[in-house]
Amino acid sequence: MTYTEEQKAAFRTEFAARRKKQLFVSIPLAVFMIGVVIVLDEKAKGPIFGVSLSIVVAALAAVMVAGIVFSIVNWRCPACRRYLGKHMNPSFCHRCGVRLR
Repeated sequence: MTYTEEQKAAFRTEFAARRKKQLFVSIPLAVFMIGVVIVLDEKAKGPIFGVSLSIVVAALAAVMVAGIVFSIVNWRCPACRRYLGKHMNPSFCHRCGVRLR
């Protein structure tokens, strides 16, 4: 599909906003997951900060699921609305070919 220059500029702007949101969620989520793994490794036999291990694991699972759902919804091409894949900074959409940066 052929897009006007205004549409292409809007796609790049929208992609920049989506990328910013993705980084805002992904980086703290990764740090959180690493921290939980370290805490679980050190104190796997008893409660963590007074909370039972099963509650900590359930909270971790909920945070991970929320992060995955957010990524599936957010990380889409502004032009064709298809998932952009695992790459954090694609130059173009691998489905429709629209330039993203």
